[in-house]
Amino acid sequence: MQISPAALLRLFRKNQTVIAICVTTAIVMMGQGIISPVLPLFTKEFGVNVAMIGVTVAVFSLGRIFFNVPAGIVAERFGRRVVLVGGLLIITIASVLMALSRSYIELIIWRFFTGVGSAIYLTGALTVMADISAPDNRARYMSYQQGALLFGAGFGPAVGGLAAELWGYHSAFYILAGLSFIGLVWALLQLPETARLSAATVAPPVTAPHAPKPREPGTMRSMIALVTNLNFMLVSFYFFMVVFTRNGGRASILPLLGDAQIGLGPAQIGVAFTVMAFVNFVAVIPAGWLADRYGRKALMLPGGIITALGLVMFLFCTNFPLFLLASVVLGIGVGAVGPAPAAFVADAAPDRGRALAIGLFRSFGDVGGMIGPILLGWLVDVGAFGWAMNTNAVLVLISALAVALFATEAKSSRTVRIRR
Repeated sequence: MQISPAALLRLFRKNQTVIAICVTTAIVMMGQGIISPVLPLFTKEFGVNVAMIGVTVAVFSLGRIFFNVPAGIVAERFGRRVVLVGGLLIITIASVLMALSRSYIELIIWRFFTGVGSAIYLTGALTVMADISAPDNRARYMSYQQGALLFGAGFGPAVGGLAAELWGYHSAFYILAGLSFIGLVWALLQLPETARLSAATVAPPVTAPHAPKPREPGTMRSMIALVTNLNFMLVSFYFFMVVFTRNGGRASILPLLGDAQIGLGPAQIGVAFTVMAFVNFVAVIPAGWLADRYGRKALMLPGGIITALGLVMFLFCTNFPLFLLASVVLGIGVGAVGPAPAAFVADAAPDRGRALAIGLFRSFGDVGGMIGPILLGWLVDVGAFGWAMNTNAVLVLISALAVALFATEAKSSRTVRIRR
C-alpha cells in the first residue's frame, strides 16, 4: 500500500509537534552520546587523576540539578519555546568552548554549562509533550520522546569514537555543537508554543460578571505544595532510584564488576551495554501504551521488581553469556518503567504549574544520578560488590513498593482532543 505525498504531508502536520520534539531530542542526545567515550580521554590529557576525571562526568548532572526548576519557572512565565531554544543555544556555545579549553578548570566550567543547557531543554521538551497530550495518551507521547532520547544516545558513542580516531578528541565536541545547532534551527522552524494549550481547549468556569479572578499561587507556594504532596514525593523518590541505578549500579559498578569477577574486557562490556540500551529502546514504546491502558502504577512495581532481579543476577555471573543475560533482564526492568513516572507527575500537576512540577521531578532524578555512583562506589570500597548491588536492589524495591501501596493515581478524565 502506497501513501501519497499529500497524505504524508497531512500526517506530518497532524503530528508536527511530536515529530519536532522527537527529532530534536534524538539529534541532541546523539551529540551527548558522541562525547561520552571521548570526554574521559580528553580530560586525561590535562594530567589529572581518575577522581578528577570522574568530576568532569558528574558536573554535568550538577548543572542539571541547579537548573531544572528554574527552567520550569521560565517555561511557565515566558513559554516553552524560550527554554527549548535557550537550552539548545547554551549547549551549542558550551560545546565549542569545551573543545577550545586549555585547562582542566575551563573544561569543568563548560561541561557544567552543557548540563545547564540539557536541563533547560529536556524540562521544556517533557512539558511540551505533557501540554499536547491527554491523560489517556500521555504516557505514549512521553515514551516517544524517551525513545528518541535512547535512540540518539545509543548511536552516539560509536560515532564519537570513530571521529576521535580520525580527527582527534576535539572533533567530538565540535560535532556535538553542530548537532545542537541543527536541533536549535529545527526547533525554531517546527515547534509551536504550547503553553496554556490544554487549558485553552477546556471551557472556562462560569463566574459572576464582576467576580475577581482567582489568584495564581506563587512559585514558592507551588514548590511547597509539591514537596508536601505525598504522591509527588513517592513518585519522585521512585524516579530518584531509576536514575540512581542508571548512573550508579549500571554505569559505574557493572564495568568494574565484570572486570573483577569474570575478567571481561572493554569490548565485551560494551556489547553488554549496547544490548541493554537496545532492550530499553524496544521496551519503552510498549511501556507507554501499557501505562495509558492500565495506569501508571501498573508499570512501576513490575519494573522495579525486574530491575532489582537484574541487579542481583550480576552477582552470580561466572561467564559472559550469563552477564549478557543479566544485562537483558536489567534492560527490561528499566525499559518497563518507561515514561510512567513522568506521566504520573504530569497527570497530577495543574496546567499552570506543570513545567515547575516536571522541573522539580527531574531534579530528584539528577540528584540520584549524582549520589548513586558515589554511594555504591563507597560500598564497594568498604565491603564488596555484593554490598553495592544488593543495596541498590533493595532501595529500588522499597521505592516501587512505596508507590504501589501509598501513591494515589490521578483519575483519567474525558478531555477535549487538541490538534497535535
